Amino acid sequence: MSISSLFRQTAIKLPDKVAIEFEDKRATFKEIDLIGNKVANAFQNIGIKKGDRVAQFMPNCLELVYSIVGNFKNGSVIVPMNISFKEQEILHILKDCAAKAIITDNERLPIVEKIKNKLPELKNIVLIDGKWKETFNFDELISSSNDKNPGVILKDNDYSIIFYTSGTTGKPKGAALTQKNVMSGIKALVQSWKWSQDDVFFLALPLYHIHGIGVALCGSLYAGNFTILRKKFDAEDVLETIPKRKVTLFMGVPTMYFKLLEVPNCDKYDVSSMRLFVSGSAPLSKDIFFQLKKVLKHEILERAGMSETMMNFSNPYEGVRVPGSVGPCLPGVKARITDSSYRDVPINTEGEILIKGPNVFHGYWNKPELNNEIFADGWFVTGDVGKVDENGYVYILGRSKDIIISGGINIYPREIEELIESMPQVRECAVVGIPDREFGESVKAYVVLNEGAKLKEDEVIDYCKEKIASFKKPKFVEFIDILPKNTMGKIIKEELRRMHKGK
Repeated sequence: MSISSLFRQTAIKLPDKVAIEFEDKRATFKEIDLIGNKVANAFQNIGIKKGDRVAQFMPNCLELVYSIVGNFKNGSVIVPMNISFKEQEILHILKDCAAKAIITDNERLPIVEKIKNKLPELKNIVLIDGKWKETFNFDELISSSNDKNPGVILKDNDYSIIFYTSGTTGKPKGAALTQKNVMSGIKALVQSWKWSQDDVFFLALPLYHIHGIGVALCGSLYAGNFTILRKKFDAEDVLETIPKRKVTLFMGVPTMYFKLLEVPNCDKYDVSSMRLFVSGSAPLSKDIFFQLKKVLKHEILERAGMSETMMNFSNPYEGVRVPGSVGPCLPGVKARITDSSYRDVPINTEGEILIKGPNVFHGYWNKPELNNEIFADGWFVTGDVGKVDENGYVYILGRSKDIIISGGINIYPREIEELIESMPQVRECAVVGIPDREFGESVKAYVVLNEGAKLKEDEVIDYCKEKIASFKKPKFVEFIDILPKNTMGKIIKEELRRMHKGK
């Protein structure tokens, strides 16, 4: 069994059903399957075989979908790249994974051209929207290829995709997922969210991230739903399309939900067709959870995963969704909360989150020494700090590297961030530790205010002092216009620390 065989099952079952609509184009499940075969065979014809790495560097489009499906069928390993990356960033990724081919567009071709001489392994450049010098044109390449199944034999532990982690500190590392990792994740989500062929899915996530490819696209090609694919997210477009097309399913990051609430008179839109709003990739504040419940009459389902593990936790589709929690473990996934020696800690006690299951990767690409350190007795040491309550719901408090140790006491930023975000004047907040001669580290809060709101530093500090232990309250508060984030809405705390040092 392989990822492409799951998609193939759907194509056999629903051959003539439209799978994806993008702009003015539509593709049925059968068409995606057959074009995927053509892509796989075309890549074999230019020397790309099972196990070779193929980078994808282009925005959402049908050609990207065909490329993903085709490379899964070919057994080549997909390496998605953020479309906003520049020369130095993609040079690191292409060199690290030794990519033999890259699929891109004319807008990003100049970036590839500038660095290709430093990449002896990169033999093929494929353009989806033209042809230039020694590049291949995507349409021409596959038009001369046959649509028969390429017949590549794939096993559970064969690599399928390498997600380079967001690199909020240091250079990104390649999380290499196997066929089994991705398949187990897809099946768990379809089961847990009652995802079906009856769903109408609005997909505006970028297809270079685990959320966009591993969850959204792969899940929909397995579930057999109709997907409306957008090149990029537009909040007003989402709210207008939901009633017009009777959308039932939407997945987003917290930033997208912020934007939905900012649409003027957003409560006027009819979202009664919606079955499920899902949030992930970054923590969703309790305030946004309750605002959306009030405005859209839906409780967002928050879940959590990692590039290294697909999805780990999800609030239930049927049952209590707890704001601030990412829910219990998904089917097949096990989690432990441990101390620094990897001994289990009691319920509701903070500690390191360890994960085990068929979704967990075997290690980072080209990082054998690091891979020896990230597993403890077969459990993946996630680097996340959290706790689990008596009902099995997991709460992620932050990254272990982000823990603030002040006077020998551990302080968890997420607790303080949620508290400050509960102030009506505050839009969002990020808390970091800064050097302190007496205590080792002090708490500093970076705060973004709602438009027109006013707040003073001592008002934030006093508010926290009333609600939490005094040692946790911020010593410093700085008001800024926007928090530094990566493209999936994760706050780059290392940038905040650098901002403090620069003052």
